Amino acid sequence: KPSGLPDLALIVSDVDAIAAGVFTTSYVRAACVDYCRERLQKKASARAILVNAGQANAATGEEGWQDALASAQALAEALQISPDSILLASTGVIGRRIKMDALLAGIPTLVESASETGSALAAQAIVTTDLVTKSIALETIIDDRPVRVGGIAKGSGMIHPN
Repeated sequence: KPSGLPDLALIVSDVDAIAAGVFTTSYVRAACVDYCRERLQKKASARAILVNAGQANAATGEEGWQDALASAQALAEALQISPDSILLASTGVIGRRIKMDALLAGIPTLVESASETGSALAAQAIVTTDLVTKSIALETIIDDRPVRVGGIAKGSGMIHPN
């Protein structure tokens, strides 16, 4: 980001995590929306989510789609997992492609710095016009097994999601 704040986030699980999505119906949507919709129709779990901020990769056509595929492939290679275990999210300026050179160069550092305490940095990476992080993490026991749920969110006050 021009501010110098983080613009990439990685959410990673050591095991397959149950995954689901609710998607916009807007025609001006990011390639990651189509990527995740297609991906989750085939497999309802994930091991990692790569999030970029700065360029939404929305309204970028086939080039944006190819950027999404390349991002997932690069992260899969860095984590040594299958690309079908990767989900993607983007936030930022609509109509501009992701700066792929910077994104691909940042993936190794992102993977190396992943930690159990990194959620605050991930939440900071997706802050845009709202300027405030929003995150939560919960853990409970169900049928004698630990269940962990975490979330980070950003504002979307600039446009209606549908």
